[in-house]
Amino acid sequence: MSEPKAAADDSLGALIPVLGLCGFASTFTMRLIDPLVPTLAAEFGQSVHQIAFLVTAFSGCYALGQPFLGPIADSVGKLRSISTCLALLCVLSALAAFATDFWMLLVLRAAGGVMAGGVIPAAMAAIGDRAPMSERQIMLGRFLVIMIIGQMAGAAFSGIMADHIGWRAVMLTAAILAAGGALLVRIVLKPRANADRPPLSVAGAAASYRAVFANPRSKMLYLLVMLEGALIFGIHPFVAAILHERSSVGSSEAGLAIGAMGLGGLLYGVLTRILVQRVGPRQMMRLGGLAMAAGYIAFAATAPWWSAMAVFLAVGFGFFLLHGTFQAQATELAPTARGSAMALFACFFFMGHATGPLVMGALLHALGTHGALLTAGVGIGVLGLLSPKLLPPLGSRT
Repeated sequence: MSEPKAAADDSLGALIPVLGLCGFASTFTMRLIDPLVPTLAAEFGQSVHQIAFLVTAFSGCYALGQPFLGPIADSVGKLRSISTCLALLCVLSALAAFATDFWMLLVLRAAGGVMAGGVIPAAMAAIGDRAPMSERQIMLGRFLVIMIIGQMAGAAFSGIMADHIGWRAVMLTAAILAAGGALLVRIVLKPRANADRPPLSVAGAAASYRAVFANPRSKMLYLLVMLEGALIFGIHPFVAAILHERSSVGSSEAGLAIGAMGLGGLLYGVLTRILVQRVGPRQMMRLGGLAMAAGYIAFAATAPWWSAMAVFLAVGFGFFLLHGTFQAQATELAPTARGSAMALFACFFFMGHATGPLVMGALLHALGTHGALLTAGVGIGVLGLLSPKLLPPLGSRT
């Protein structure tokens, strides 16, 4: 299968910044609940574990929507799909700002998860359509730089704003960002001319997924990314409660700690070309797992709250070392059904993301904070070390 021609790359200059801003809006919305868990628990008279289910609902619906969103993006066009999902995410986030009880907020967050799920996988598939494989992980790294700022801002900004203005203002900000992303896609980016788009049908969707799973690497990649999502993001809804218990700090400090994970992602984004060329994808996977393991094991030790910022910076850098390599492989699973392949990638990742808080909640109850964090750290370290053997990156160095 030939790579996209250089002529198709002349739009990359605008594609990466605009799609990055769309990813910013999506990840901002995704991560904003994490520092607000204690605040929302007090607001709605629920336990921390019940409020953490907001994260599970968002991530679970993000995952469940993917099998439908992938074929839609392949059929109607990835850019059109992205702008429509962002417009609907804007409406749902605005409504969430006026939620009067926990259940109303839960339903709106769940629906928002479906719409947020139509942005990043389709954006990565659009980049895969235009960037040759030799440059794809580097282009995806640049996309991630902007997207990760959204993740970092969603955590840090929501905690600070909630302490000073209120959590409802956070939801309204998310709505404004989603609206801006939808408009930018419509105004700035143009669909590819003569793109081969299969008609939207059940048979067409089934054919796309058969093409994805015809690649023997698909099943292993999706299993690994699901485990990754559970091990890494299971702890996030409980970080604010852990820091409050240790240091009596509030949402602002928890948001800054979780947001530092984005700084690690930014470091990865800046260094992506050097890492790919000099370290190689195999070693990046190993180092990523070890960095995340070290971070969570360090977080198990009682320390001042601000030390958590260094912990999550290391975790973020390690996460993107591993996850960035998984993403690049996912774009090549089925070049003729790339939207569907990336949708399934997101589906399995967010299934892990959704179940992670439930598993971590059980571990915290059974083993306590130290035991649960040590278990997560060892698990992700083992995953990073085994991944290059279970799923060797194609054409990569050892």
